[in-house]
Amino acid sequence: MAPFPASGDPVNLFRRLRAVVAAMPRTRIVTATDDYLHAVCRTRLGFRDDLEFRWCPSEDVAHVASASRIGLFDFGVNRRRVERVRRKLEAEVSRGCPRPMRT
Repeated sequence: MAPFPASGDPVNLFRRLRAVVAAMPRTRIVTATDDYLHAVCRTRLGFRDDLEFRWCPSEDVAHVASASRIGLFDFGVNRRRVERVRRKLEAEVSRGCPRPMRT
């Protein structure tokens, strides 16, 4: 999956990511720092999936991983989950949600 652009401000990106992920149903944030986010998501069938974002300063992006803990095939659930997060973040930007100014 494509990484999330951070535009030089990972703290703001991870603050927004945390809010979006925390609002997702059946999701519990396990670890959240200024450059890393790990959440456990339960599927409707009760399986647990890991969702992780990690800041990569050399690339100015947050890499993302979402994977099932059990089995080899997830019917696209993890990809759709990441794309929902991406759409929600993009919607914030298009609505003109304030971003801190870079100096």
